Order: sequence, then structure tokens, then C-alpha cells
Amino acid sequence: MYILLFVLFAGLILKSFHTHYISKTKRYFSFDDRRYTGEDDFLKISELNIKQLERIFLYLMLVTYLLALVIFIFTGSEVAIWVLATVLAWQFVLSALVDLKLYSAFHDKGHLFMVVIWLVLIIVLYYGLSRIDIVL
Repeated sequence: MYILLFVLFAGLILKSFHTHYISKTKRYFSFDDRRYTGEDDFLKISELNIKQLERIFLYLMLVTYLLALVIFIFTGSEVAIWVLATVLAWQFVLSALVDLKLYSAFHDKGHLFMVVIWLVLIIVLYYGLSRIDIVL
């Protein structure tokens, strides 16, 4: 079952790489940029340097995933699942930071609400892991 988690997380990382480097229709993987259609919106978003932030987190996610995979293969320890969960936590942190940046540019309170949601999801993720018995 845990192998399926590693396959799913590899898919998440591959999708993010594809969106960030290859996709012609979507420029960002951390938020839906189709919502912002005006030229002013495009300029505001480009000034936020979200692409660089995404790139940093994309490589953090990749390194964390590879670390979890190495731990899982060579030790079979439950620590691998905690490290793998950190890949998802990185995605949530990125989303929270992007929402904060978007709030600073557009002053849409929905972005502040989403920051709270992302932080709650991080807490729930690790709390949920602490409550289950991981048997490898």
C-alpha cells in the first residue's frame, strides 16, 4: 500500500514539473491563473515572482521525495512515511505563501481565508499521521 503512496506523490511532482516547465496553457501549478484575465492582473502577478518561489518549492519537494524513497527502500522505517508527508506539506506551504502574495497584490480576502485553510491542512496532516499506526 505504501508503494502506491510513493507512486501518487511521484505523479504529483511530475505534474508540477510539467506545469512549471512544459505546459503552454497553465503557467503556475500553485494556483489557478485563469482567474486573472486582465493585463493589469498579469503584470501584478508577474511582479510577485511566483515562478521563482514555485521553482524553489518544486526542488524541495523533489529532494524530500527522494529522501523518503531512499529511507523507505533501505530501512523500511515509518520515518519514510513522515518524510513523504512532508512533500505534501511543502505543497501546502507553497500554496499559503502564494495566497499571501496574491492577497498583497489584489486585496481579496479569499486569499487570507485560504492561507488559514492551508495551515489547518498541515496541522491535520501531521496530527493524522501521529494518530495512525504505521506498519511497514
